[in-house]
Amino acid sequence: MQEQRSERPTPEQWEDVVSMLMEVQATLVASIDCGVVEDHDHHVLGLPSGLAGATPGGARIEAALHAVVAVRHLVQQAVRGTELPGRPVLERAQRHFAISGGYVAATGEAELHQRIDRHR
Repeated sequence: MQEQRSERPTPEQWEDVVSMLMEVQATLVASIDCGVVEDHDHHVLGLPSGLAGATPGGARIEAALHAVVAVRHLVQQAVRGTELPGRPVLERAQRHFAISGGYVAATGEAELHQRIDRHR
């Protein structure tokens, strides 16, 4: 059985992807900036937004923001073949994914402790 390859995305399709990622990023930033955390999420203190002096957003929103930023940078570099000024894109992506992973790990740990405390 032979796999059928799809057509290569056009530059316009790539720009649409980047635009969508920027819209998602803007929505996540707006959620963080408003300072309201959804009922099913919570703050995780000691991670970047809180350390920067801002009101931290919900941990899941913060994790999603850093993951989206990393993906956007990678897509932009892959499509355009250019580096952003300053730190290399792969290094930036690695940093954002690490921060995102930190939020996920810290949130999981905090929620585990909450569940344990409820059962005591």
